[in-house]
Amino acid sequence: MTKRRQFFQLASAAALSALPWSRGRTAPTQEDGMIIGHGDFRFKVDKNWGNLDPRKQGLQHCHEMVLDSRGRLVCSVVSDKFSLIAYNKDGKVLNTFQHRLLEPHGLSTSGEGRAQTFWLTDAAGGRVVNLDLDGRIIRELQVPPDQIPAGEAFKPTETAVARNGDIYVADGYGTNKIFQFDGKGQLKNVFGGKRYFNCCHGIAIDGRNGREELLITSRADQEFQRWTTDGKYLSTRKLPGLQICRPVVYGDFTLFAVLVTKSWWSYDGMLAVLDRNFDVVSLPGGSAPTNQQHFEDVVYDNQTFMNPHDVCPDADGNFYVPQWYSGKTYPIRLRRV
Repeated sequence: MTKRRQFFQLASAAALSALPWSRGRTAPTQEDGMIIGHGDFRFKVDKNWGNLDPRKQGLQHCHEMVLDSRGRLVCSVVSDKFSLIAYNKDGKVLNTFQHRLLEPHGLSTSGEGRAQTFWLTDAAGGRVVNLDLDGRIIRELQVPPDQIPAGEAFKPTETAVARNGDIYVADGYGTNKIFQFDGKGQLKNVFGGKRYFNCCHGIAIDGRNGREELLITSRADQEFQRWTTDGKYLSTRKLPGLQICRPVVYGDFTLFAVLVTKSWWSYDGMLAVLDRNFDVVSLPGGSAPTNQQHFEDVVYDNQTFMNPHDVCPDADGNFYVPQWYSGKTYPIRLRRV
């Protein structure tokens, strides 16, 4: 069991902000406009991009971000005021949405144009809801109780939607199973589990090989795996030293937020950019990769990030980064240089 999951067994999201370690961690400082990254993936850091008035739009922390068909950057957050916050690319707030979820976590999109929808998981409340572009709940997926072993709970962390409409739900903080639903919301397959995953935190559809496959994170094992869309295991890419969150498919590249490298008890983390062969070519916020077999010697720069939880690219190559338990900070932008 990961320390991250232990935290939520000990305290609610609201109570976590009062824990001594949360108050006592020292925030890293950084000169404005510092350049980070390596090779073709170098960025100028803008920590003020998403800043809001905490008295009016305060939050505990952020989880994930997507770029929707309206051009909005939509972020899932833990806050008593809203579940989602939508920015434009200049960092101006366009909308906020409240759904009274305990822990809004995984956020993904399905479809295109006006028909596009969001899928949002509630990791603490055990819910998976489908939203329209105006933030209204359309429907909710239901996992049959007999699929959850006695003494365990459904704590979904991520979703991904295939071209045929099938919806994959990663139960990353619960059973470590992948629940596959058809487009009508009926459960059709269950695979994975603790034999394969140790915190299946993220899942994504990868169609770059001419057929759709699944990329599934096993964060506590510091790896991700390839699976077929009907639940057959294919391969594993180990990244020792990098506690990766969800995979983000970005052209020929795969992106990860690295939540932690060395310690859960101080600010840490970086991003990882992998090429078509899943070689790490850039570690923004950390030292340059020198060995493709292990990353335990990678050094956090102690300046850029405070536990990054996701990375969202735009069409111009900029990255937007929401962060977990980062002193109630808002998402930051990395401008490509």
